Amino acid sequence: QVEQKVKNLKNETTNQQQEIERVSQEVAELKNEEYEKQSDKREQQVKMDHLNSQLQLFDQDQAQFDQDRHQADNQMSELDKDLKSLTQKLESIQKEIDDLTAAKDRQKVDEANLQSRRQELQIQLAEQESSVQNQQEKADRYNQELASVKAELKENREEHKRLMEVFDSNQTEEEVLASIEETKQRKEATSSLIQDRRRERNQHGQEIQKAEQLLKEQKRREQNFTQDIQQKEVKANRLDVELENLLNYLQEEYVITFEKAKNEYPPVEDIDQASTDVKLIKRSIEELGTVNLGAIEEYDRILERYEFLKGQQDDLLEAKQTLHSVIGEMDGEMQRRFEDTFTKIRAEFEEVFRELFGGGRADLKLTDPDNMLETGVDIVAQPPGKKLQNLSLLSGGERALTAIALLFSILRVRPVPFCVLDEVEAALDEANVDRFARFLKEFSADTQFIVITHRKGTMEESDVLYGVTMQESGVSKLVSVRLEETSELLEA
Repeated sequence: QVEQKVKNLKNETTNQQQEIERVSQEVAELKNEEYEKQSDKREQQVKMDHLNSQLQLFDQDQAQFDQDRHQADNQMSELDKDLKSLTQKLESIQKEIDDLTAAKDRQKVDEANLQSRRQELQIQLAEQESSVQNQQEKADRYNQELASVKAELKENREEHKRLMEVFDSNQTEEEVLASIEETKQRKEATSSLIQDRRRERNQHGQEIQKAEQLLKEQKRREQNFTQDIQQKEVKANRLDVELENLLNYLQEEYVITFEKAKNEYPPVEDIDQASTDVKLIKRSIEELGTVNLGAIEEYDRILERYEFLKGQQDDLLEAKQTLHSVIGEMDGEMQRRFEDTFTKIRAEFEEVFRELFGGGRADLKLTDPDNMLETGVDIVAQPPGKKLQNLSLLSGGERALTAIALLFSILRVRPVPFCVLDEVEAALDEANVDRFARFLKEFSADTQFIVITHRKGTMEESDVLYGVTMQESGVSKLVSVRLEETSELLEA
């Protein structure tokens, strides 16, 4: 009983030792996990400090931005007031410009009318001059006729003298009377012609006098129109100069063009009130004092800071986009490789399952085929003599052998240098252990297996056995046997 009790105590001590080792291992794992957590914590702390520093910078920038925005709002309100006053003054200027423009238009109309009247008078003057010239030509012609009449009269006198000489000669009385009668007739005709020519000359003289008077009147009226036109042109030039001065004042004082002011600002109704408002606003501007000359440098500094942060943001967004692109490419590559590997393992799994079970069939199915990166894998198996069912509905040995079949399927598709198996065949019966051992032996040509087992069938197919014994309490001893040298030992 004491030996049995000692033995039980030793077993209990061994179990407790194993439990202590397990707990120590768990403690070591927990320490490793704690170390990783602390490392993650430190990393998160560093990130938090970095974010806090960035947040402080952001708060400073935000405060500066709010201050600048407040100043900008104040300046905007002041500018709005100035704009209203300028608008009113601009309306008054616009009204004055409109009046000047209307006066200029009326002057242009009067000038056009005067020009048209001048042209008419010039035409009339040309007609009068032509009429005077015609009358002059008629007078010249009458003078010529008068000279011819005088010449004829002189000839008649000479004829009369000759007749008198004839009369004094030995002519008969009848001949003298006939000659006298003929001479009287010719004299009467000549006198009548002279009277007609005189009347015509007097008439033409009166017409010429009237034409000269009309010409003098036309010239006087033309001179009056010319003077009026000159006065209008002088007034128009003065209005143009005043308009140009007003436009220059508008441009220099308010930095705005007439067209823009006309389109954007309505006309002013009360000019006096607008002028008063403008004076008050100017006085308010003067009371504000000098402007902040450092605002430009401050704006440049803030702008430079903004552009720097904007550049960093763009770089981060570009890096983020690049990372997303790389992740997308990696996801695509992972999906392609997973799908390719899954198809190969699925084909090998069905074949290995039949070899291990000596028949039946098995299949691998995806729980979510449309999402290859997050899908699960269901194992459906049908051992010989059973219906097709899920892995969870099989017995313990069948589940273990199915899992072993999946392991060997993976090794066929993706061989590895070595593999560690820890009592994977513990739930199998002897026949299945033998199948497992043969498969293990077959795969050992490409992969080195380290197997922890207590099944004889697996040990028989091993090349080297390593056993741990405890001949003395608390003292372990390693024993190794190379089974691959068994035939040579038997021959010896």
